[in-house]
Amino acid sequence: MIFFQILLFFISIVFVSLSMSGYGSLINLKIKNNFFLDIFIGLIIVSFLITIFHFFFKIDFKISLLIFTLGLFIFIQNKKFKPLDYFKKKNCHYLILISLFVPMYLSQKYHEDFGYYHLPYALAFLEEKIIFGFANINSAYVYNSIWLNLNSIFLLYDKNFNFLNLPSYLLFLSFVIFSLQNILNSKNIKVSDYYLVISLFYFILKFTRISEYGVDFPTAIFSVLGIFYFIKFCEVDFDEEKKDYFYLNLIFCVFALLVKLSVLPLILLPLFIYIKNFKIFKFYIFHTKFLFIYFFALLFFVQQFIYTGCFIFPTDLSCFNVSWFNNDYLNLSKQLELTNKSFSSAKNIYTPNEYLSNYTWFPFWLKRNYAEILEHLGTILLPILLFALFLKKKDTNVEIFKENKLIYLFLFLSIIFWLNFSPVYRFGIHIFITLVYLLSINILISKEFSKKIFAIFIIIFIFFNFSKNIQRLIKADEIFIGIQRIDNLYIKKETYSNEYANVFHPYAEKNVKKNGWQGILCWDIPFICSWEDFNINKKNTYLFLVK
Repeated sequence: MIFFQILLFFISIVFVSLSMSGYGSLINLKIKNNFFLDIFIGLIIVSFLITIFHFFFKIDFKISLLIFTLGLFIFIQNKKFKPLDYFKKKNCHYLILISLFVPMYLSQKYHEDFGYYHLPYALAFLEEKIIFGFANINSAYVYNSIWLNLNSIFLLYDKNFNFLNLPSYLLFLSFVIFSLQNILNSKNIKVSDYYLVISLFYFILKFTRISEYGVDFPTAIFSVLGIFYFIKFCEVDFDEEKKDYFYLNLIFCVFALLVKLSVLPLILLPLFIYIKNFKIFKFYIFHTKFLFIYFFALLFFVQQFIYTGCFIFPTDLSCFNVSWFNNDYLNLSKQLELTNKSFSSAKNIYTPNEYLSNYTWFPFWLKRNYAEILEHLGTILLPILLFALFLKKKDTNVEIFKENKLIYLFLFLSIIFWLNFSPVYRFGIHIFITLVYLLSINILISKEFSKKIFAIFIIIFIFFNFSKNIQRLIKADEIFIGIQRIDNLYIKKETYSNEYANVFHPYAEKNVKKNGWQGILCWDIPFICSWEDFNINKKNTYLFLVK
């Protein structure tokens, strides 16, 4: 049975990969075509399609199938698809590589936000078109992530959510193979390639279970891609290449921001490029493919307004006094800041205002987080230093790329922003990778890069990832494709249900005995599931949830 499930899983990966690559190929680039780069862009385009469809339709199985099938059709048309070409020797290597990562996806343990709002959010897309005041269901929806929009088409019609993490898994595989291709196919290793080497080592070693990282993982990947293409831009002199690298830098930085607001300083990178190269790009940014980025961002902020009554994360300036706006949204930013700055460790000593003022929070936060930060920094730094030890020293030194000062400025501003607004390690993965890159790049460029030694390191790290998951599976009660289920009983909220929609909440008294604290979460309880109180109205076929 498990063999059949894994075979079906492989087929799903191939089908979805070809479909995403098909959409990605719609963006015309003059740089050499790359299947996995097209997948990255395809994930962005499909996120856009789902978002715009959801304004008018439920994202049911028929729409999901249509989106996937259309992408596959585009791929076949654009690539002149020949199935036998995909049985080449190098592609067989990719199949072996993917096989070694399959255990990551088996018998996954849910992350703490999965049953809280990731799965219920996907169910909402399946059950209703866009809802005005959607954030009144759950405060977690006050700032939405575009990645959750994408996840919704991987929820099957019978509420089977085993493929809900497939986009993150596909992103992981694509990044690994994309990085390997860039590094191993380079005749002369470039400064930008070392950024991929550091990132690749870290992601393989640390991200052994995709399900545990929620939307932080795709944020990290797209942030790394944005920084990588900034460095690529700085390396080349040919204007046409620069234009493509600028575009890729912008689209990945903007998308990372739409996945998670905490990476806002990434926007500085395309801004640096545009200002410094104004003569080249002053009109180029009005090209059709750039207009797609602007329209996508605008669409996201319109969705945010429909959810909350605010165009961006709730502030007085961005919110409007529409019927579905909830004034409690304005306090959420401070509550999140207190959580991120470890207020719980000092709540008996300081008031919230005292704790946040004059960096009073810093020593408490540092005491609680330094071990985790050092562990991750070590996982980034030690492998690359060990790798450098095995490389021979060059006869002549090579200068670092000429725009390194901008990277230092970006890093400094990113650290300041991160510390002030969201000092949680997983929100700043790209910052720490960039920090290690800058600390180690002079050592790396002074050495002769060896593809053979690099391949040995990669093989060791992949088998570490593989063995770690095999050990986990040996201890598992059952081996299956997908995510461990929590089945919660629920109660209908008669007071707030009406002819337009029903409202439910978990039957906590019974669920907690069986499922612990997960028993208070919605999981796949029928939509609308909420602990909040609100009135439901309907106007022009759209639901309005009003506090």
